[in-house]
Amino acid sequence: MLKLNIKTRILTFVVLFQIIAYGTIQLFNNLNYKNELTRLKNNEILQTFIATIEKINSLTLLLERNATNLAITSEHLYSLRQEKQLTVEQLSIAIKKILIKNFTSIPEAIGGGIWFEPYLIDPSIKYFGPYAFQGKKEVEFSWQLNTAEYDYHNQDWYTMPSASNWHQEKPSTRALFWTPPYIDDAGSYSLMMTVDAVMFDDQKNMIGMTTVDWSLTKLTSLLSKVKVSENSYPFFIHKASKQFLSYPKDPTLVMQQADQFNWGKQVLSDNKINKLTTLNNILIEGINYNIYFHGTDGGFIFGSLSPVSDLEKDINSIAHLTLLIGTSICFFFIMLLIIFMHVLFSPFDKVLTLIKNSITYRSDDEKIVQIQHISYSEDNEFTPIVHALDEVYEQVRSYIDQITINNAQLIQSKSEINTLNNELEEKVLLRTEQLEAKTQQALDSLTQLKDTQQQLIEQEKHASLGRLVSGVAHEINTPLGISITAASYIKDMTEEFFQQIESGILKKSEFTKKQQKLIESANLLENNLKRTSDLVTSFKQVAVDQSSEEFKQFNLFDYITNVSRSLQPRVEQAKHKLIINCPDTNIEIYSIPGVIIQVITNLVENSLIHAFTDADSGLITIHLLKNEKNIDLIISDNGNGMSPEVIDSIFEPFFTTSRRTGAIGLGMHIVYNLITQQLHGIVSCQSSLGEGTKIIITLPSQKD
Repeated sequence: MLKLNIKTRILTFVVLFQIIAYGTIQLFNNLNYKNELTRLKNNEILQTFIATIEKINSLTLLLERNATNLAITSEHLYSLRQEKQLTVEQLSIAIKKILIKNFTSIPEAIGGGIWFEPYLIDPSIKYFGPYAFQGKKEVEFSWQLNTAEYDYHNQDWYTMPSASNWHQEKPSTRALFWTPPYIDDAGSYSLMMTVDAVMFDDQKNMIGMTTVDWSLTKLTSLLSKVKVSENSYPFFIHKASKQFLSYPKDPTLVMQQADQFNWGKQVLSDNKINKLTTLNNILIEGINYNIYFHGTDGGFIFGSLSPVSDLEKDINSIAHLTLLIGTSICFFFIMLLIIFMHVLFSPFDKVLTLIKNSITYRSDDEKIVQIQHISYSEDNEFTPIVHALDEVYEQVRSYIDQITINNAQLIQSKSEINTLNNELEEKVLLRTEQLEAKTQQALDSLTQLKDTQQQLIEQEKHASLGRLVSGVAHEINTPLGISITAASYIKDMTEEFFQQIESGILKKSEFTKKQQKLIESANLLENNLKRTSDLVTSFKQVAVDQSSEEFKQFNLFDYITNVSRSLQPRVEQAKHKLIINCPDTNIEIYSIPGVIIQVITNLVENSLIHAFTDADSGLITIHLLKNEKNIDLIISDNGNGMSPEVIDSIFEPFFTTSRRTGAIGLGMHIVYNLITQQLHGIVSCQSSLGEGTKIIITLPSQKD
């Protein structure tokens, strides 16, 4: 490890402290710069949005007022017509003047019209809908849409108020409607919207509407130039239809739904009128954007996609300049500090040099140290230190002499130790050979113990199979005895039946009675023989699988059902019950059937022996539950239960609570080894005194 002198350590500490302090200040300043620039940028963006929204609101309000003024004027003309003060021709001339004057004074609108309900102006006139539009040089007037072919009464822009039922609700304020955006396919072929103002008579009945058509071309062109940052992209959305009216980033999205984008859905749901809302760090096409948007009074949303990098670029430029200046200042102070430290430590360096030169080694033996007197003539703070060090040197010289004597003695002792070490190595070698012999004996005993354990496992397997044989044999005796009795009865009945037939004394009532008894006896014989067959089949399957230790795919519920059928005689003989609880009977598993048989048999036998010592009738439940990758096999009983001390030792070899009855204590140990080693599963025990015992086995359902 590199050792530094005190001057270098002090200098290093001061430099590192200055660098850390400088870095902390830079980090703090950078955070302040970022927060301040963000605040200023947000204020700038807010002012930009306020100015833009005011333009949009004032324009939409102007168009709505224009449509309202046309409606009020037209209602007055309609009233004069109803009072017979105007002829149809005079009404047409007056409306023409009004339309031309109106749209000459408002160039923001590309046209509009006054549209009356059928036959209101005159019983012979169904369509009365003059309109005016901005021509190439001046406003032009036309009746071209006043035809049955156009049938303006059934146009979407006209039927919209009727669908809202405004003519029946009789609103207190003027009913205004904005149509969804559409492409004008009649002349301008531009994106436009129409504002409709409903006209009412003195009885508040709807008599028609006035329309003002608004071309969005100039507005969207103006909005496309609004930038809140260098690389930002504005967008303009009609809130009711959720359509883009302007999207310079991708013009093909104009008139398409904004909610096809996740950020578009957020904009539509989060926008607020007269309030700027921001969505931060939205990933669009691999670039992070801050999305600013603002709702208008007219039902529009104006917003802007501003790359986060634009704001970071401004911050980084200031941070780089600050870093350059700060680094220069830091470097200047480090150089100044090095010069100051050199001047400050020059007396100390001189003393250190004198001390270093005062200690040397003999030329003939570099292991022997020589200490000389220190000659220091200056009078400063180091003078007492040098004098004290000279006194120490005198003591060190005496110590060196003593050490030289001790070294000679140590060499002699070392020789003696080497001799003892050689003798010790010979003893260690002998003890090692003896230990190897003992180790081999232990390994041989371990091998013999494993063989004995395997023999005990096999004996336990055959013992469980023997218990199954005993139970099945006992169970088969009952249906076989009934079958023999039924067969004997059928034989006697048949002989008696044929004798009566041959003697001719068989009556019809007697024939029917004997026929019924024969059928009942045959059914009894068939059912008991089938029961015997099922028992033999189940036992055969269990016996065959118990002798096999190969993995295979099988239905676990069906298999356990067969196993339980084989165990049923043993359980019933002990006056207990065994049930299977399985919500899903279609449980497939890839495992060793024989091992599962032995595990279930051992656990059920363990419950019969230990759980129900004081119970007249107990219940053993086998519960199957399939998880995502594993199958839980839970075998529980409502018996005596176990204490915590017994639970802790239940899987240990040769542990048993029934040593007096001849139990050897290998049953649960064998179960544990079979589950963990052969089936690659997990087993645990839950129990408490008086509340029964539950063995939980988790097995993999498929190959790893």
